[in-house]
Amino acid sequence: MKSQENIYDSVFNKREWLSINDTTTQYDQGTSVIETTSHSNNSNFLDYNSGYLSVPLLVTLTSRASAITGIADTGVLPYTKSVGFKQSFLSKINSITVDLNGQPMVQQNQQIDMHNHFRLLTSESWTSRNRWSPIGFYPDVAEVAGFSTAKTKYAPAGQPANNDSLNLGLSERLGYILDDAGRTFDGVVESVLSNLISNTKLSKLYVSHVSNLTAGSSLDAVAGTLGKSPVVQYSVKATIMLKDIHPLFEVMPISKSLNFKIQIFWNKSVVTATHDDSEWTSQSSQYRAYNGTLPLMLNNFDDGFKASPAGTLRASVYVGDTCHDNTQKQ
Repeated sequence: MKSQENIYDSVFNKREWLSINDTTTQYDQGTSVIETTSHSNNSNFLDYNSGYLSVPLLVTLTSRASAITGIADTGVLPYTKSVGFKQSFLSKINSITVDLNGQPMVQQNQQIDMHNHFRLLTSESWTSRNRWSPIGFYPDVAEVAGFSTAKTKYAPAGQPANNDSLNLGLSERLGYILDDAGRTFDGVVESVLSNLISNTKLSKLYVSHVSNLTAGSSLDAVAGTLGKSPVVQYSVKATIMLKDIHPLFEVMPISKSLNFKIQIFWNKSVVTATHDDSEWTSQSSQYRAYNGTLPLMLNNFDDGFKASPAGTLRASVYVGDTCHDNTQKQ
């Protein structure tokens, strides 16, 4: 009788990693919808406190907004370090709505990323540092607000500085992303990851890396082709914990038969910044469809815009693998 007995695993001893895709196929509208219907109809107990969003992001940098007129830079874009993410990947989410079994639980409130960043800064400690790199988080240091008239190293006089010399948090956040040669953004030339794994393999593994690095071209009047801007694109695998988005998921106990519908409104922003050969001189941001925030931040690096040709940098970030900015498409 014992040999013929059916063995049942305890639901609290057997753990499974469940995944579900969002229902969105085009991300040019800046929204995503996730429904947990398939998970709520089974007998599994789900731990939403440990749940997270795995979001592919594409950051696109181009030089000179007037590139189509034939005055584009012809070299490789030197601004790879000049744009990073603010505080964490939470800056991509402008607002959310949550319905539970048909009942609204969370209403839409814009610019929740600022509140969520405040929660991270006041709740995280050095003991939880092992989770910082997946969520793209590292706190800015106090010295980032220092002032200096040395424009090549610090920000211009009267403006806060943002560079790797003062802001350790900025350097650490950039270190979560790989460049085209497989090196990390830490200035160590010898750490070539491409000796171990190729850039093609990195893209298949969904690892953050520079996915496109193309030099610009000049105006060819004979052939009738316009000058093109150099471009650098890096694909970022962003992890956003549900408990970091809203306290609802932080206090949610292990439960089953819960049908969530989560609609996420992404920050679709484009920033255009102008600089001379030593400092940023102006910048403007554009927000799509609704008021939001800019997930990207401008940085001052000696090996970035310093000694580069004066011009305009245009940066955008979108969910998915496609840049939807019309200017950068050209």
